[in-house]
Amino acid sequence: MTDKKERKIVLTPSQQQAFDKLKRFVNSGITNTFILTGYAGTGKTTLMKTLIEWMDTEEKPFQILASTGRAAKILSNKTECPALTVHSCIYTFDDFNQDIEKVVKKIDEAKGIDKTGQLLLQFKPVSANNLDYNRKFYIVDESSMISDSIEPNPTQAIFGTGKLLSDLIKFDEKGYFIFLGDACQLPPISQNFSPALDKEYLEEVHHLCVEQATLNEIVRQKDGNDIILAAARMRSLYQNPPKVKWGKFPLRGYKDIEIHPNQLSIVNAYINNVKQNGFNAATLLCGSNLACNILTNIVRPSLGFNSPTLSENELLLITQNNGPTGLMNGDLVKVISTGHRKRRAGLTFLYVEVEEMVNKQTFSLLLIEDILYGNKINLTQENQKAL
Repeated sequence: MTDKKERKIVLTPSQQQAFDKLKRFVNSGITNTFILTGYAGTGKTTLMKTLIEWMDTEEKPFQILASTGRAAKILSNKTECPALTVHSCIYTFDDFNQDIEKVVKKIDEAKGIDKTGQLLLQFKPVSANNLDYNRKFYIVDESSMISDSIEPNPTQAIFGTGKLLSDLIKFDEKGYFIFLGDACQLPPISQNFSPALDKEYLEEVHHLCVEQATLNEIVRQKDGNDIILAAARMRSLYQNPPKVKWGKFPLRGYKDIEIHPNQLSIVNAYINNVKQNGFNAATLLCGSNLACNILTNIVRPSLGFNSPTLSENELLLITQNNGPTGLMNGDLVKVISTGHRKRRAGLTFLYVEVEEMVNKQTFSLLLIEDILYGNKINLTQENQKAL
């Protein structure tokens, strides 16, 4: 017997009530969709771990999914079960949306003038219907970010119909879905609500039969944590907006929240915290890529990084999933060493060795250096096509 089976998880009354609902949902077969919502710290992951262990014991087939690679990675670590991204589960690479040789020929014939349009990777939907699945359950974490509208200007790839939620539901028409998420998180970029967490939307648009439960008791932090109390007040204001022209964040007077008088003060506090306690001790959030770039140019010299190019021991944020290494969008890595550069397709590639900040694994990779020094988080359509 593994340690996973030996550990006893004690559920709160709110979690136990939701767990009982989930068990009835799994056993009944009457409804095919369950929405579990709850804000951060209410124990959604703990509840899912308990449910997964119970389903494993009951021999109920399931697949854990997440909307992003990083969410899947975190979920795998917390539940000790393999998790996939929704994309990797329901799509497979097909081809480019254009014949590359024909594109090159047209550009050559036009003497370098490119009027061939976007060149995108094309992924087609796959189906689970021909597989030996009988009432399989798909547990989908971070469902608030799952879109059901077509992205108007894709820069790298086209996935199926473009509607992720629709493609997921069609992937296994006999499947059962458990959508988890925080209704107060930001919705998908192209929508003003989270369709996968909206019971009425799922029933009216996708004709699913939906049950739902909500966790509202904070269990992750100790009672009285001021950040949690302030977050609860913020959430209340969001759900019941006051009739005022200019709203104020209710963040003063808390022992765990320090208000800085200006931006310089908070940047200095961040720098001092990193110097004293390391990169893992502090996070500085920016409102835009431009602001991030400006602050980086202030923070780097203050931490001793005076070279205009990347140096050893610097911190980097991964901005795109990397399948061979398992590094995901949102992971942090520290630079161990830098190597030589290569120029290809109008881009500069730098050899780097990096260490993942959490598990301390090291990887030797090629980094697109151009993105690192600009205000963009990814390649332009023209760069992507050239590459």
